[in-house]
Amino acid sequence: MNAALLNEQAERLYREIETAVTAAGGDLEAQHVHLAVAFSTGHFARDPRMAEAARVIASDLAQQHLVDGDQLSSYAWEQRLWPHAGESLNPLKITRDRAALRANFQNLWPRTAQAGSEGGHDTEAVITELAQRFEGKKDTVLVLLTNTAASSAGRAGERTIGENAPDYVSALTRWTRVRTNTTGATLSLPFGEGNRTLDAVILTPRTFSGAALSRPRTELLTQQTDAPTPQPARRVPWLPILLGVAALAGLILARRGQGARTRPSRRDPLTLHVAGRAFPLKDSKDGDVICTVVGPGYPIPPSNAQYVTLGAGLPAIKFLTVTRAGSGLKVTPDLDVTVEGDAPAPIPADRDAEYTLNVKGRAPSKPNLPPRPYQTTLTLALRPEEQP
Repeated sequence: MNAALLNEQAERLYREIETAVTAAGGDLEAQHVHLAVAFSTGHFARDPRMAEAARVIASDLAQQHLVDGDQLSSYAWEQRLWPHAGESLNPLKITRDRAALRANFQNLWPRTAQAGSEGGHDTEAVITELAQRFEGKKDTVLVLLTNTAASSAGRAGERTIGENAPDYVSALTRWTRVRTNTTGATLSLPFGEGNRTLDAVILTPRTFSGAALSRPRTELLTQQTDAPTPQPARRVPWLPILLGVAALAGLILARRGQGARTRPSRRDPLTLHVAGRAFPLKDSKDGDVICTVVGPGYPIPPSNAQYVTLGAGLPAIKFLTVTRAGSGLKVTPDLDVTVEGDAPAPIPADRDAEYTLNVKGRAPSKPNLPPRPYQTTLTLALRPEEQP
């Protein structure tokens, strides 16, 4: 999955939303918005890569452009809307906590097709339903993400309602469907597999009106990035510290008698050890990928030695990437993956140390089944490079 490309598509989508809201008399730079994202799911089982691309684009869109006080909702649809598990979170009230927002994505977005699905979707029917659900909600923008904006029947003999259906025509007297191509989509979004694209359909109220923001959206977004949580001041336990210093001094004296070879110099090159694999850091530069940790069955590119595969029982997804960040190492979890542990950020790459990471989240197991929780412990160890 090309994360940079998907992020670019999320930016394109937001700019188109911004333009549509402006055309409806609104201003997202100055007004709150309720973003409702609806995923067609009829293709999820046979095309999981496209399904994941749609979820990543929706996540990037929400994370990078919604601010404290905005709202986010998620819907699933095929021939009609169907109640997926994440719908119980609607509407999700956005706060300043970006990490909490990312954690919600894994439960908010639909991850399976409708039970008994035979594929297909009716775009005009779901537009009609959503228009009725959001009747009078002038601060709402509807975004439909689908394999194609053109409606298609799921089973033999089934018919879609068509663009002449009275209820659909009536819905478009109150909502504007932004069209730019022949499939009925607003945008076609490439997602990194050949020339394949998924479609986005944007709808806005004829007149957009949202509550006023306290400051411009771009200014608020700069203040709503991840930041360390301030810790309350507490009394320093001096006695344990003094005892620790004494113990450390004794250890140093003991090691001096064992010879200098047991204490590597800070200049000695180090190697990162992960799940039985060793990655020398000697020639790495800022931004270089040191290793990528994945689950069993993940599609690893041929001749790529940077991948580390964890043991059986875990989902076939990418968990995290370790990259060089200046003089240290940066651990970046993949979307919907939570990494906790004792590792500082960034991890110093010039000292012999070991860190334990707790990796967890939820991921699909089989088609048509809800995502299942997983959890594993991973050790990152920095050790001196073995000399010949």
